[in-house]
Parts: sequence; structure tokens; C-alpha cells
Amino acid sequence: MKNINLKEKSILITGANRGIGLALVEKSLEKDVNRVYATYRSAGNRSVLEKFGRRVVPVRLDFGDKSTIADLSKSVPSLQVLINNAGLFTATNLLEDTEEQLRNDLETNLFGTLAVSKALIPILKKEESAAIANLSSVAGLAPMPSFGGYSVSKAAVHSMTQSMRGQLRDSGIAVHGVYPGPVATRLTEGYDMETTPASVVAEKILEGIENGTEEIFPDAMSEQVGPLYHSSPKTLELNLSSF
Repeated sequence: MKNINLKEKSILITGANRGIGLALVEKSLEKDVNRVYATYRSAGNRSVLEKFGRRVVPVRLDFGDKSTIADLSKSVPSLQVLINNAGLFTATNLLEDTEEQLRNDLETNLFGTLAVSKALIPILKKEESAAIANLSSVAGLAPMPSFGGYSVSKAAVHSMTQSMRGQLRDSGIAVHGVYPGPVATRLTEGYDMETTPASVVAEKILEGIENGTEEIFPDAMSEQVGPLYHSSPKTLELNLSSF
């Protein structure tokens, strides 16, 4: 996979008004990107992004409003990097909760990510080199039963990423999978788990994209999970089953 220098590039980050997404905006600016298209879902979240000045362009994106996905290509005249960060983190129990709760996880984490990618791939294909990074999770490599719906949806993102990589291999678009462990964001508040600062995770994600790393493990936990996933998927399954 080719390396890509982010300096003076245009980058779009979904779910950019908080958590990992907001940290990615900040770290992208530190790398002297030309422009960051930063998506937000509701009007109240836009002000967080406006403070950065002209290099950050807030773009409304709501996976529940298909017109906002269709309008993405109109908002982004050129693009070299797409980071699909927006997602839903739930404690859906596969055996006890309703199918509708699982569908919500899949609609956001899988189908929302796929729809954004399909909308922007034609623009990325115009570039000599470009990249897509999809945020899966360590739970996408082996499930955490306490977060069953989330694990299923992120496993689907992992499989989708591999499929996209195969289809786009000859297009000049590098496709990265990102597999973080618990990150210190609003989504993990209230859970008893060790977390990594979002700024650290964001920095590692951007480094992985620049270095052409296909599978990015951006924190201490995922750095341990990655080799175990490759060497012994069953051991990883057993380890995460009690998480």
C-alpha cells in the first residue's frame, strides 16, 4: 500500500464534532492539511467546528437523512482522504434485546459508512493517490458479548473494509481498517474500562494512513490485540468474551 503525505491534502472526517472525530480534525490541522471537511449531525454541533477557521469546513451529515449523503459530493469539490469515523456505540445484547436495536447499530456503523464511501469514491478516484480509513474496533475482530450489536456491526465494517480494498486495489485508493480499543470519549463514559485519550488515537490513525498501514491499531490495547488476532483468533475470542 502506498504512503501518502497529508500536507496540503483535503480530508473529510465524519462524526467530527466530538471524540475521535474532533481529535482527528485537530491533529489533521497540525499536519498542515489544506482543508478539513468536518461533518456534524445537528445544528447545535456546528459551532464546535467553526472555531477552527477557514481550513475547516463544517458539513451536515445525518445517516438518517439520505439527502445529506447525496449532497456530500456537492460540498466537496476535491478530496484525497476520507475517514469514516461516525458511529454508534451501544450495549445491545444479541440474545435479549430486540432486532430493531441491532438494526440501529448496523444502519449507522455499516450502512452509513458504506453510503458515505460510495458517494465520495468517484471524487477520490480522480486523484493520483487517495485513501479511505474505516473505523472498526477490536470488537470487530472478536466479539465482546456485553456489546453484542456493536461487535456485530464493527465485524461487518471489518469485512466491508476488506471487500472495498479488493475492489479498489487498482484504483489508486488505499483502504485502511482502524481497530481501536476503548477510547476516552463521551461514548465510553460510565463504563468501567481503561481508555486511551482520543488525541493519541487520532495521531496514530493519521500516522497509519501516511505510512500506508492497512490495519491500524492506534492504542495500547489494540497493539496487543492485533498480533493475537493474526496468530490465534480463537485465543482472542476467548480473551474478549469476558470483557
